[in-house]
Amino acid sequence: MERFSASKKTLRKIFLARRASLTPEARKELSRRITEHLRSYAPYRKAERLLLYAHFRDEVETDALIEAALQEGKEVYLPRTYVREKRLRLFRLFNTGELLPGAYGIPEPPAQNPEIQAEELDLIVVPGVAFDLRGGRLGYGGGFYDRLFAKAPRVKRIGLAYSCQVAEELPLEEHDVLLHALVTEKGLEEIL
Repeated sequence: MERFSASKKTLRKIFLARRASLTPEARKELSRRITEHLRSYAPYRKAERLLLYAHFRDEVETDALIEAALQEGKEVYLPRTYVREKRLRLFRLFNTGELLPGAYGIPEPPAQNPEIQAEELDLIVVPGVAFDLRGGRLGYGGGFYDRLFAKAPRVKRIGLAYSCQVAEELPLEEHDVLLHALVTEKGLEEIL
């Protein structure tokens, strides 16, 4: 496992290229395994209100995870990105048919659905560009999730990643909020 000292911009290029190199078939199979690992995790099973994300481009696919959570009777929330405000607002999703392209083309729930504040959630599940084994997460550079995490310090934060997105150590800054766990196709790693 590598340690990286390059700039975040350079690291994003490296890890996005790694993720993009996976075939659609591999992404689908790895995502299925990641979903299984997450669904067997006690904090997930106990969670009643959870924040998930609708995958975009070649992120870990979440369609099956969202469907399973809805069928399990969980309240599922997804973020809507408000670019000017530099923030995410969280809206309930009742079925995947409600998703429409939002900011950056990312699928989002309707803004007229019920909204929740981050601190009211039981679990936050997030994508990212790269992750490390200390709980570090390299996002896309907007700081949207870090601002969200800061509003809900007691809510468990879990990253979903393909193992090719994991480094031993990434450069972190003061404002970077650590994750509590990371799930890859190889299993779940509790960190904090």
